[in-house]
Amino acid sequence: MVLGVQPWERRQHVIGVTWLSQVIPACETYVAAADGLTQVEQLVPSGCGSPMLVVADALHYFGQHFRDPIQIPSMAESLGISLHCLNFSFDRIRSVTPLQALQEHRLNKLFVALTDQPRQGLGRAIRACGLAETTGVLALFEQEFGIAMPLFLLTCRRAAEDRLFRMEHPEAEALVLPI
Repeated sequence: MVLGVQPWERRQHVIGVTWLSQVIPACETYVAAADGLTQVEQLVPSGCGSPMLVVADALHYFGQHFRDPIQIPSMAESLGISLHCLNFSFDRIRSVTPLQALQEHRLNKLFVALTDQPRQGLGRAIRACGLAETTGVLALFEQEFGIAMPLFLLTCRRAAEDRLFRMEHPEAEALVLPI
């Protein structure tokens, strides 16, 4: 038995967390076997190179093209790698698909855009971040950041108004309450 696991204690594989008071390293993959857990080598697809570098290149690509429609197979081709390599690398390094990582990147850009320019309006900000074709953007935003987008936008607008008011106030220091 591997790791002293009893057959009735077998569970789905858990990577990079404490499991039955033993740590399973995140860089190794384990699968359930008849007698416990068995380590299995994960082979990097041929011609793939380092998964970390592939993900870094893809994130750089996202940064340059997030406003444009991005087709993941075309992106893989632009990066000079196979789609299988791209999927493998994101799964290995970030535990998400490339499409999920792109969506996360765009939502982060939307968060920053709304924070920096809260008067631009939701529609314009969503389009500027490449999310116009994405369905359910409001729900995705709330799921990602834990706040409804209209409420977040309202909070950003109020914060911007407060900053402007303080800058224009003749006695800005008098607006701050002592601790």
